[in-house]
Amino acid sequence: MTSAARRAGQHVGRLLLLALVVALVVAGVGGIAVTADRMLTAGASQILRDAEPAARSVRVVATEGKDPAAQDEKVRDAIAAVFGAAPVVVARQQSLELPTADVGSGTKRIGLLVDDRFDEIAELTSGEWPMRAGQVALPEPAAARLDLGVGDLVSLAIPGGEPVPPARDSAALEVVGIWRAIDPAGTEWHGDPSVASGESDGVIGPAITIADTLAEHPDSSTVTWEITPARSDAAILPELQRAAARLDGLPESIDPRRAENTRLSGDLAQTLERQSAAVAATRGLLVAPQLIIALLGALVLGIVLTSLSSARLEELVLLRARGASGRRLALSAAAEAAAFAAAGAALAVGVLAILVDISVDVPLIAAGAVVFAALTAAVTAVRSAVRADAVRAAAQRSDAGLRSLTALLVPAGIAVALGALSAWQLFSTGTVVRSDGGAEPLAAAAPTLLLVAACVLAPLAAGPLAALGERVLRGTSGISPILPLRQLARRMNTLAVAILCLSLAAAAAAFAIMSPLAADAAEQRTTRAALGADVRLISDGALGTTADEASSWNGVGAASEVLHTPLTVGSDTATLIAGPDSAVGLNGPLPDDVGGALPAQITESLAARLGAERGTVFTARIRSINQPVSIEVTDIVPALPGIGEGLGAATDPAALEQRDLDRPANELWLTSDDPQDTAERLRARAVQPVRILTAAQVSAAPVTSVAPAMLTAGAVVAAVLGVIGFAAATTASSRARLDETQVLRALGLAAAAQRAMRLGESAGVALYAVVAGAALGAVVAAAVLPIVLGVGA
Repeated sequence: MTSAARRAGQHVGRLLLLALVVALVVAGVGGIAVTADRMLTAGASQILRDAEPAARSVRVVATEGKDPAAQDEKVRDAIAAVFGAAPVVVARQQSLELPTADVGSGTKRIGLLVDDRFDEIAELTSGEWPMRAGQVALPEPAAARLDLGVGDLVSLAIPGGEPVPPARDSAALEVVGIWRAIDPAGTEWHGDPSVASGESDGVIGPAITIADTLAEHPDSSTVTWEITPARSDAAILPELQRAAARLDGLPESIDPRRAENTRLSGDLAQTLERQSAAVAATRGLLVAPQLIIALLGALVLGIVLTSLSSARLEELVLLRARGASGRRLALSAAAEAAAFAAAGAALAVGVLAILVDISVDVPLIAAGAVVFAALTAAVTAVRSAVRADAVRAAAQRSDAGLRSLTALLVPAGIAVALGALSAWQLFSTGTVVRSDGGAEPLAAAAPTLLLVAACVLAPLAAGPLAALGERVLRGTSGISPILPLRQLARRMNTLAVAILCLSLAAAAAAFAIMSPLAADAAEQRTTRAALGADVRLISDGALGTTADEASSWNGVGAASEVLHTPLTVGSDTATLIAGPDSAVGLNGPLPDDVGGALPAQITESLAARLGAERGTVFTARIRSINQPVSIEVTDIVPALPGIGEGLGAATDPAALEQRDLDRPANELWLTSDDPQDTAERLRARAVQPVRILTAAQVSAAPVTSVAPAMLTAGAVVAAVLGVIGFAAATTASSRARLDETQVLRALGLAAAAQRAMRLGESAGVALYAVVAGAALGAVVAAAVLPIVLGVGA
């Protein structure tokens, strides 16, 4: 033990460097893994919370059966069988619309709602919650529309339209409370605009009541079982997706004869798909910093341990001469390296435990780093021992770059092949997500594999470039820079590792710098394709709010009424939008001299589908008017607002009107400084079922924004490791060339001149590695990030 401690003390600097490298690797890889997992979970949950009300849940809707309790039990059992262990919450609601006398604004119906969660989803502003049959609590907007308050009555009407005499049972509904929704856009309201406006499609409400009130009326009520994920973290997403895929068979299993008209409603599956796509893409990107840190750690450990074995060469010769076996030397070196590596790993784990709650992955990463250090130390010790037994003069001479070229070509060929295969998969599919919503592993790994493949080419090209430079400058006078270039060309066995270390670090930094820019660009493309502006209102009927009214609101920059309708083109379904030029992306006013054809600007995808070009006329059918129309292509663009890169066409409402094809606008697109406030205003004015979308409802940013942060953290760790690796490799190269000093002194080159030449050589190598790595990283980022991060709705 004393001898081992004495031997370690002689090289404590290198051993402490070993511990530092292991600590950096464990902290970098483990820290990114733990932090990213938590941020991905929070981001996935945020996507679900921000989704449209109808896209946060799936609902089983049916007419109330003769035995409500048995029906409820049957439905819940069927839901449990579909979702299995996936955590979901099932809530039951009853609703019924009753005719009323002509009250207030002429409303003819009132919507009643029974929900046991009423005190969790709404808050009273006056009065109390219904306790007896015939009592209701109205939302504030509905009470204001009817000019009703606590204690007032809402008279019901018989089928003929006359009020029921007050003397009869359930003649009227007594208003006992006024309430406001805690979250008007919550899943419990299913996007019902009356929660905020008081009215939806002529129905006032929803008036909260108790089940006894509904039971007193002969009409059958509608029962809804709302299924909402209890949580949607990254780990549970695949199970939720599989359950959502099985939901199609749920109505058949519950109501095989359709006696109760059981059906499904809600778009939860789309939200789960968006979450999964974002998580898959982000996780694929996060492999890059982790793998680069691991590669740099392995390279630096190899350099440090090789340097340590070389420094102990004379000691190894002596030990071998005294009969020490290679096995004993290997075990001794492995134990020494494992001790220092374990100290570094323990330090990293301790720091991570203080900063974040570590998972089981971190100790496993630490154990792997310690084992790798020990095995590498054993291998380098045995290798040095073998060399100590038979030292050949030829082995001490520098090669002409042939062995190093061969050693570089093999891993470079493997890296390039894997990178090319993953790039082909990514660019051919244009996504990192399969059609079933799962991740496409090879495409998701493309950024990492391409980064590594590109950086491996940097040292491979350094030798030939140095040889070319030396040949070009051979005719000049002076020993510099010809000698450094010649040495670079002939000593790539040591400098290749130094170049690889710095180029990997520089590539990681460039990739991290480019990622926020790519994420912002992808977010803008998603918003433009899904919304057309900052806020998008979609209505099946009248808009309720005109563009002129909305444009006068504070914070609203512009408002445009847009027609958005399906367009049948052959066997394909495209989308036709018509609105102001700037809103729908028209490059300018459409020409009038196109005969009877409708002038339109189409997307490149539709043009490719039709084989169309400017001036091409094709026939399509506008579904909303069920009429064929001839369309002349006036321009072809990559994408259109509200459509994206899909099959689409844009025209001017005036052009439709001239050809008697005009239809009322069914969408309102608004630019706003505060989209959330604008959306709430639109919701408060909506009296028809509408969808109101902002970036929060279509974006994957809560998840994809994790990538830039983690890439930046990984780039910092990679930069430290890269500098350490470069310094260690160049130092080892300088020690291997100590014999040159005397030769150059004999040729008249002073020691100061030699130091300057060596410094210039190292600076040139560092500059080449950084520039090459940064350029390659930027190119890879520009090529793959727009595809990987473009996973919004």
